Amino acid sequence: MNKKFLSAILFGALMVTSTGTFVSCKDYDDDIDEINGKIDKIETTLSELESKIGDKGVSSVTFDEKTGVLTVVDGTGSHTYTIKTTAPSVEKTVVTVDGKDLKVDGKVIGQLGDTVEVKDNELYVNGKATGIKVGKYAILENDADGMYTITLPDANGEMKTIKLPKATSGMMSVTANEATFTAKSIASTAPDGIAWGKAPGAITWKGAKGNIAKGQLLLGRYTEGEVTVVPSSYNLGAQTLKLVASDGSAAPVTVTATANNDLIYGDRAASANGDWTVAITMDETVTADNIATAFATEVESQAKNVKYALSVNGDLVTGYEFVIDTDETAETTALAATKIKVGGVEGTDDATTASNPLDISDFKLGTNEIIIEDKNVSSADAHKVYDAYLEIGDIDKAGRYGVTVNGMKITAADKAAKQEIPFIVHILDVTGTETKQYIKVTFVAATVEDEPIADQTYKLMPEKNFVIDLGNTFTGLTDEQADKVQGNITWATDGNFFKASISSVTYYTDAACKKQVTDLSSAATIKTIKYAKIADSEIADAPKAGATKLTITLSDAAAAGNEIKKVSANYTITLPSFDELAVVNTNALWNEAGTTLTARMGWSTNATLSLAKAYTVKDGVKGLAIDDIEYVATYTTDAGAVTELTVKKGEIANAGGLIDDNKVKYNTLAATASIELVADIEDLTVSKDFTVTVKSIFEDAKIVYYKAGAAQSIATVGADNYIAPLTGAADKRTGLALVFNGKEIAVAGTDMAIDGIKLTTSDPSDATEVKVEYKNTDASKGTVVDKDAKGVSITGMKSGEKGTLVVTFTDKNDVVTTSTIDYQYN
Repeated sequence: MNKKFLSAILFGALMVTSTGTFVSCKDYDDDIDEINGKIDKIETTLSELESKIGDKGVSSVTFDEKTGVLTVVDGTGSHTYTIKTTAPSVEKTVVTVDGKDLKVDGKVIGQLGDTVEVKDNELYVNGKATGIKVGKYAILENDADGMYTITLPDANGEMKTIKLPKATSGMMSVTANEATFTAKSIASTAPDGIAWGKAPGAITWKGAKGNIAKGQLLLGRYTEGEVTVVPSSYNLGAQTLKLVASDGSAAPVTVTATANNDLIYGDRAASANGDWTVAITMDETVTADNIATAFATEVESQAKNVKYALSVNGDLVTGYEFVIDTDETAETTALAATKIKVGGVEGTDDATTASNPLDISDFKLGTNEIIIEDKNVSSADAHKVYDAYLEIGDIDKAGRYGVTVNGMKITAADKAAKQEIPFIVHILDVTGTETKQYIKVTFVAATVEDEPIADQTYKLMPEKNFVIDLGNTFTGLTDEQADKVQGNITWATDGNFFKASISSVTYYTDAACKKQVTDLSSAATIKTIKYAKIADSEIADAPKAGATKLTITLSDAAAAGNEIKKVSANYTITLPSFDELAVVNTNALWNEAGTTLTARMGWSTNATLSLAKAYTVKDGVKGLAIDDIEYVATYTTDAGAVTELTVKKGEIANAGGLIDDNKVKYNTLAATASIELVADIEDLTVSKDFTVTVKSIFEDAKIVYYKAGAAQSIATVGADNYIAPLTGAADKRTGLALVFNGKEIAVAGTDMAIDGIKLTTSDPSDATEVKVEYKNTDASKGTVVDKDAKGVSITGMKSGEKGTLVVTFTDKNDVVTTSTIDYQYN
């Protein structure tokens, strides 16, 4: 086994017995002791290093004397430890064993087997000084015992030696998951073993495996092995692998391992999950004369497959589980075209002639392979394939469109898009028989990579003006490109907000979308396009706010469909606030903060309530009408039940439940005003909560008596037995008044009306009438007779006597409002 002395200054005496390398350092001060005296303590002791690495396995150890950094790489990564040194201008001297020669910097100083030792910090060969000064550091890599031996100062500056296992030794286990190498087939009943045959004669062959000599072994396809390595970081592919029988003999094959990284992308040598595919290639000693027995042995007069263990760098890491299973006899039946697929299309006997080719459509541009595989699980012949190659059927056409072949791979330039090119698939099986399958390949349209245009944000306003800034999508076209487009423009999205495929788009030269480009067949006009507007009919059925990806593809004529240019952008949809769209409607019944609306009961066929279109459209907002603002209102009963009222265009027709015992019992509503930015899509609705204070039709109406413009607590009954009605204006107001909703009228006569409400003496006929009754309390003096043009008549009183006038208002909903005022006879 090789010994390598890396990044080190040798220590002790070494017997060089095989090829190896060590790296030393020249001592320019000729005083190694002085240099070593300047070495500081290592920051992490060797014992700590040894405990951290444990038995995980080390793939490399290096020491840089200029920086004093020791680097140890194991399965978890790279670890560095620092030895501070002030050694001046240290350089490396490399000592190698090359064949039989021992060399220093390329100069032979001894032979293989010479004794190498160190005396007084100088390298000696066979007892003879070489003049090479060496110190005490050493890192010895020994394949024989699978260890690194490291000698460095410990925390106290004293030289200590530790051993760390190499990666192979640190490999905890290898599990063979699939250990049989046999015929590669998808058949439900697999063939007996790897198919093989002997070439019946010399064959001139243009495939990758070249011309074939008479009697040459022809091997069919065969499976690969699969193993799992622990730890998963171990790079099995970088090791020397063999399959070794129990008698110590190695199978006559080359063994390689490839990382099996399902769903893992990127360049990575080691397997991310510890799974490896193990492949074999038979060496030149395996021939048609011995393949039946090369991997078998006779046991009790019967041929049995030899079992092999996997060897990694000379160490057996599995049990004897691997088998190389070959057919005992040569294959005699030629491959059947009807049992294979060529490029995904089922082979036929007719396709052996140019007049009946297999039709392979949508073949990708670039370099892609035509695969020969089995037709199905019951028909398997692909394992008989020895080699195959492609021949172009129309050299001239292939040349014009940049199509070439190499083995089973077709390379096609973009200009081959949508073109149809004939090929001949030559298949040689293990019997030495050639089968041809003529194919006709139609290439897909050419595609191009996305070019990003600026990400954009649109606030979803009611007018839905989806304008896209196209950047140089069109203005950056060459004249030739623009001429090819001819209106072949497709829009696609991820379906998050717009439909997956968009067709209703108009184009403009300006952001305001005033100057539309309608002629898309002219290169000159196409190149003026800078903006596009998507119609609101292109909104998806279930749109969502947020980012939606737009992809715009410009292609040539539909018959070819080649992509000329493709751009994409994230178009982010945000929502406005409710206050950006609507404001409190002009109405004196809103409180100053604009959060509580006073609404009065009405009556139609039952009790009603009007929110009087509480909100209206904000100035400048387009595409929204006042009737587009929707409302929801609820009230909570004494029992805690939340009851929803039906609101249509701000009108509530079922408000009777708010009334109880001739009063508006539930007089507070929780209300929400909402604007649907896209019809029936709750997620795209903005809203605002507010409170509604409910009052009856004539609630807050009251009787007030004025004197010299000031309200009095007691009304005067005059000598004529009347409380006189209101007369005068402003600070001269005197008499009895009815005050309601900021207005007042004199209490007199029979035809009273205030703020659209008519006062009657009979039951009201609609919401605009209120029945008025006048009386006094039982304890009052006098008798309330009536109300007429002279005011309210109260008879039977004496000077100084008092009473209380009670005025009752009853609306159509039978809600009663009462107002009282004391009176005194003058």
